[in-house]
Amino acid sequence: MIDEITYIPYEQTVFSATQTGINVSSPWLSLDVDVEDTRKAVIMQVLDRIASGAELISDGEIQEFLAFFAGYPVLHATPRVLAPGRTITYSSDAGELLRSDGPRQFLEVLNPFPDIDIADAFSYFPDTWEWDVDEIASESRIAAAEMLFDPISAYTAIRARRLQFQIEQSGIAHTLLRNIEALRERDEPRFFKILAILLSQQFYVTRECGSCLGPAIEHLPLISDQIRAYADEEIHHDRLILKSIRELTDQPEAEFAFTPEIRLEIEVIKYAAKTCALGFSALVSIMEGTVYPDSDPVGDILKKSSKPSAHIGVEAHFQINKRGNHTAIPETFVKKLPPVTERTVAIAARLAEVTIRLDSGLARTVLKHL
Repeated sequence: MIDEITYIPYEQTVFSATQTGINVSSPWLSLDVDVEDTRKAVIMQVLDRIASGAELISDGEIQEFLAFFAGYPVLHATPRVLAPGRTITYSSDAGELLRSDGPRQFLEVLNPFPDIDIADAFSYFPDTWEWDVDEIASESRIAAAEMLFDPISAYTAIRARRLQFQIEQSGIAHTLLRNIEALRERDEPRFFKILAILLSQQFYVTRECGSCLGPAIEHLPLISDQIRAYADEEIHHDRLILKSIRELTDQPEAEFAFTPEIRLEIEVIKYAAKTCALGFSALVSIMEGTVYPDSDPVGDILKKSSKPSAHIGVEAHFQINKRGNHTAIPETFVKKLPPVTERTVAIAARLAEVTIRLDSGLARTVLKHL
């Protein structure tokens, strides 16, 4: 067992006072919290100490304050201290991944689809890995055990890099949504065709969910109970997405077009499910997203069309995930893990790096259809 979790803000996280309380902001999230008048003086002192660079970990008042925000992706969990006694560790192996020079080479090894040419489909991928796994390891190393690493610290370190990458790539997704909105006004029949393609990718993910979670339950026994509970919540979500697709097209399911990005992303998740509990947790975090707006953005666009009922299925799916706070589910996995090896940290980081590139590449590919 290891001690209680302590937190420090991500480098990109800023806490500031507002007229009614506190604002927490990062490039990927802005959150306003009201503070009772009787607490404002204390909270302002805490904000001052955080801003001054005070010792955060040993300050109980600061830790109590930060723990309030632990459910949001704005904090790094510092490596915990090992309790005395025998230490159980978790180790994983993924030779094909670690032997690859970069994400594209790993996809070449992993690719089961004869119709996907990796070099052509992913020519925009870098030739080499770009994340510094040594840096991630240093941010999660347990001080009293030089070669053991805190899985929660590794997870939050990987999450920070994932979120930063998504922000840097978000322009493509925003361009896609703008172009789709413009297409709705200019050529609605083609708009419906493009939305059917876009929703088909979500359908593929939800349809293949079981083929990812089943192996994870079998191969990742330390978190199998948590994965089983997650799998129960994901049952039949593909039917909700298909309901919306059927409002847009009568194309047979066998003729749906699935992008190379989404097909390979599922293969990477299947690979993680058989090799690395920490990496699998990081990939579920990518799939479930960061924070939930009030409603599904694609559903909102569909509501403005002449087929507004097409939004019902995707909106129902979105609200189920939001009510279940699925963005926090991966953390329930990670909290069950004991200290991990450095190799495991490297595997998790590489799995996340390739998956986040596939995930962000989806918008790039759909844009080609416009």
